[in-house]
Amino acid sequence: MLAAASCPDRAEMTFRPHFFSGLAVGAALLGATADARALEPEVTSETAAQFYEMRSPTGETVIARRRLMTTLGVSVYDLYDKAEDPSGPNLSFRARLRYDADYGGSAGETEASSFGSLVPGFSRGPVDLMYGYVEGRRFLKGWLGFKVGRQYVTDALGWWSFDGGEVRVTSPFFLSAELYGGFEVRGGLPLSTPRFERDGVWRGDRQGYDPTLYPSFQPSSVAPAFGAALESTGITWLHGRLSYRRVYNTGGSNLSQFPSGLTTPGIYEGSRISQERIGYAVDASLPTLGGVRAGLAYDLYMGRFNNLFASVDAYATKRLTLSADYDYFLPSFDADSIWNFFAVMPSNDVSLRSSLQVTDKTALSASAHARLFKVQTAAFDNLQYETAPNGLPAANYFPEGALDMVGGGNLAARHRWGEGELAARGALDTGRGGGRMGMDVSGRRVLETRYILSGRAGVWRWDDKLRPGRDATSFGYVAGVGYKLFPRSQALVEFEHNMNRVAGQRFRVMLWLTVAVSK
Repeated sequence: MLAAASCPDRAEMTFRPHFFSGLAVGAALLGATADARALEPEVTSETAAQFYEMRSPTGETVIARRRLMTTLGVSVYDLYDKAEDPSGPNLSFRARLRYDADYGGSAGETEASSFGSLVPGFSRGPVDLMYGYVEGRRFLKGWLGFKVGRQYVTDALGWWSFDGGEVRVTSPFFLSAELYGGFEVRGGLPLSTPRFERDGVWRGDRQGYDPTLYPSFQPSSVAPAFGAALESTGITWLHGRLSYRRVYNTGGSNLSQFPSGLTTPGIYEGSRISQERIGYAVDASLPTLGGVRAGLAYDLYMGRFNNLFASVDAYATKRLTLSADYDYFLPSFDADSIWNFFAVMPSNDVSLRSSLQVTDKTALSASAHARLFKVQTAAFDNLQYETAPNGLPAANYFPEGALDMVGGGNLAARHRWGEGELAARGALDTGRGGGRMGMDVSGRRVLETRYILSGRAGVWRWDDKLRPGRDATSFGYVAGVGYKLFPRSQALVEFEHNMNRVAGQRFRVMLWLTVAVSK
């Protein structure tokens, strides 16, 4: 059952309102000057609160969660703009902050001196700047564009975030060149998150830690980075982007992953490679035929491809679209990671999809998918080799086993009318280790353009062949009610109840608040 939300620490209670209210005041001031400068300000906010407990089938509380996530976005457009020249230079500012707290965690989990309860890297109320930059477009007669601040880069190398500057030169010859540089956004640094780091290293703020405590939790340091890209422009049916990125590790790195209790772990110092990758992606589309997308990413540090993908969409009729996808993925890690010394196996994903717009209000979709992969099975025992192919002693090498496969499919339907929607979905996934199957139905209705009613119910069956006795059938439902405050702004509360013989009864309450204000 639900318990009352835990009260946050006094420091958190006083910090949060002042922090975000200061931003709100700044946004209001920007809006106040909008008429004088012909600016176009916009303020957006999204808040989600969750209250639930993870329980065992006996009813004992295992872990409590009192989560609050809120974002505040501020945008100001036309900081520099000439009304008489709509295609001329333009300057804008955009920023978004996120506060993602979990008051279910105890204070001892964040204190470096609490050896028995410390969770390295955990924070009860972290604040991070998602992005915040000034952007200029179409300067120097349309040739020059730039961004300065915290920003995202999205291309064949994946999502990435850095603090710094980007310069783009766009030519009239269907080609643009981009250069950027700065510091990678990493966890443990002010207003930062580890979300965009390479995998394989556990980093964070070690301030106040004993050197022998959790040496595997590496100290965070600034990570200089730079990159470049060539991109096609001006061709509506074809787009390609070639990108390169290099990131450095700096500061110390603990050489021992486990404390000995006798000596202080050794530390490696100096600048070194974190990642170096190159990638290319292209997509083309014709309105009456379909589209093609493909790309690749190559890890220059490890000397191997870590991602290959391709997708084809065919417009069979005006209402029917058929698609096929292929994705090859091989895990890659930060160059400081010990996982680079172990063999990793790629996965190959193949899927077939179809989408049918039966009427203007009703749509159907279906898909089938399969994943093929190999796993290490037994020790390397070929005596003609003294070492394994990756340079490790032969006894430490485990060759790949036979090809394995998992797969499944799903069916979905959706019907919309006015301000209402009904949807249903069924899915099946199966493999040698087990499977799941089930379905859920959902609906949403807006009454009198303001009152929101929503609901979802589902039944799912799990079959776990690796852990006999853990099979279960789960039933759950969600009921929600909300109110539209004004366009693009609403409040919603949802109650969720899930039950099965393994986890028992689980309840969750979620509160949602979305606000957007613009000139």
